[in-house]
Amino acid sequence: MKFIRLNLCILCVFAFMISCKSDVKNEGQEVESGVSVEETSIPVKQDLGTTSLLVKTMSTPEAKMFTSALVTTQLTDLLNGDGPYTIFAPSSSAFNELEKSTLNYYLNPENKETFSLLIKNHVVEADLSSADILQAIKKNKNYELKTLGGAVLTVSMKDGALFVKDSKGIEASLGKTDILGSNGKLHILDKVLNTDAK
Repeated sequence: MKFIRLNLCILCVFAFMISCKSDVKNEGQEVESGVSVEETSIPVKQDLGTTSLLVKTMSTPEAKMFTSALVTTQLTDLLNGDGPYTIFAPSSSAFNELEKSTLNYYLNPENKETFSLLIKNHVVEADLSSADILQAIKKNKNYELKTLGGAVLTVSMKDGALFVKDSKGIEASLGKTDILGSNGKLHILDKVLNTDAK
């Protein structure tokens, strides 16, 4: 009986020591993550509106797949340049709505040039806010924009919302708009345009 009690005591002490170690480890992790959050949030607050479109695109959750596409097609330097640029970035859900065969085509390394053209066809060499676009639409009803890839996008307004249409008539609505970068603006679309480029 004494032997069992002794073993139980040893087990309890051992369990207590393990739990203390675990608590110390977790506290250390909390401190580490707290420091990292502070370190990343301070520069963003100080530098609001003066970061490049690339940084803004990377930090916009809806543009996660568009950011991946920029990396895959090696167009990141472009959006880190002087600009100005306006990006009409399809949301991640817009990319996921593409037919699987179409998405696989673009993701095939052999089709990198075509994928690059698709991405360029969502970028315009101008600094356009939604207010600028609205003003242009008021003058001409439809506002045509030429992309870096050579495609023409037509922006119009329906029922109080802005829509962007490609040459094949595929129309995407603007969701989140006017994400400001030091070298332009980012707008989020609910569809991928110019997929006929393949």
